[in-house]
Amino acid sequence: MKVNKLIALAVLALMVLPCGIVLAETVEGNVASVDLDGNKLEVTTKNAQTGAEEKVAVSVSDTTVFSGDAASLAEVVEGDIAKLEVEKDTASGSSVAKSVEITIPEEEGAAI
Repeated sequence: MKVNKLIALAVLALMVLPCGIVLAETVEGNVASVDLDGNKLEVTTKNAQTGAEEKVAVSVSDTTVFSGDAASLAEVVEGDIAKLEVEKDTASGSSVAKSVEITIPEEEGAAI
């Protein structure tokens, strides 16, 4: 009986490990680039731990919800202020936006 439970646990562990873990995070910053062909955008943000500026690449899917000043990726332009809810798959390293909220800066000094 104990052997069967151990085997079942081992099989379950082997099934879960390759799948990775999906983490959710919020990314806020200025849009650095938009790739319509690749369905991606890149946001310049500050690393919360180091304070260093970094660029974060995020994919957009058919289920990504856009709000604010852009209804789709085609309406997002470099310099817009973006707040994204992102799911990151630790196994693949890919990041996909669940939602994208865009604000057009009112003036040059409005950038984050």
